[in-house]
Amino acid sequence: MAGKYSDVTLRGSTRVNKAGGILVLVVALAGVWPPVASAESLFAAGRAAHLAGRHLDAVVALRAYLADHPTDAGAWVWLGGSYYQLGSVPDAVMCFERAMAFQPSGETALWLGAAYAQVGRDNDARAAFLRASHSPRPQTALLAQQWLRAASGRQVPVLEEEMIPEAYAYVVSWYNPRLNPAQVDAIVRSVLYYSTAYHVDPRLVVALIAVESGFRVSVESVAGASGLGQLMPETSRAMGINPADPVGNIYATVRVPDMAATSSWRSRRTMPATTPSPGTMASPRFGKPSGMSTT
Repeated sequence: MAGKYSDVTLRGSTRVNKAGGILVLVVALAGVWPPVASAESLFAAGRAAHLAGRHLDAVVALRAYLADHPTDAGAWVWLGGSYYQLGSVPDAVMCFERAMAFQPSGETALWLGAAYAQVGRDNDARAAFLRASHSPRPQTALLAQQWLRAASGRQVPVLEEEMIPEAYAYVVSWYNPRLNPAQVDAIVRSVLYYSTAYHVDPRLVVALIAVESGFRVSVESVAGASGLGQLMPETSRAMGINPADPVGNIYATVRVPDMAATSSWRSRRTMPATTPSPGTMASPRFGKPSGMSTT
């Protein structure tokens, strides 16, 4: 490996890295894990070290594991993630490229795109993010799309306290540029309408939808969650809405009890005793949202 930590010795009494003029002395593999350690334990130890933030330890364990299992794509991803966190991005690129060669996935493409971007390989980064943007996992696709928009120079949206529909429309379009103006308008009206009616900060509703679906109204997760707010089937049934209907989905997203009951989502005003349906409410400031087609 040609990166920052490529001089790390895997077997012996110590491993030394002189990056930045600082000597880093770490007990080597033989001193940390007994020689009889199984491959599974090395992989598990490397993954646990990564999750605990001990990325140098993760590199030692995962490289030792990969010496005997060089085609394990998952191990290459974990090793690449550790190198990335250590700032050894060229090594991370190599690891993610190997993982993609053995088992391509949207999540690995996302990591690879981020690493490419860090080393200035902008065209390669865009290609990787474009690939990740087609992932069946909504969160992976959303993150990839955000990277692509940032790379294109589109200003990252920021919502102020004042509820300005045009600002909300920009945010919705920023996350999902495939929506047409009528669809954007219906989403914005729904968010502002139900947020106002139930005393929920609309910026938090927007943030939730952005994370859950990226404002893709017909997306469905592998767990069965549907629509803008990624509502589970039992939630949709309990709220009496069709999750494929964006207006109803936003209504239920605002009204989900465990979300609406927290102080961060609601003001201290009392919730109405009755629970009107999406079609029976009126708002003094924002017009009642109408139905819209899905995209």
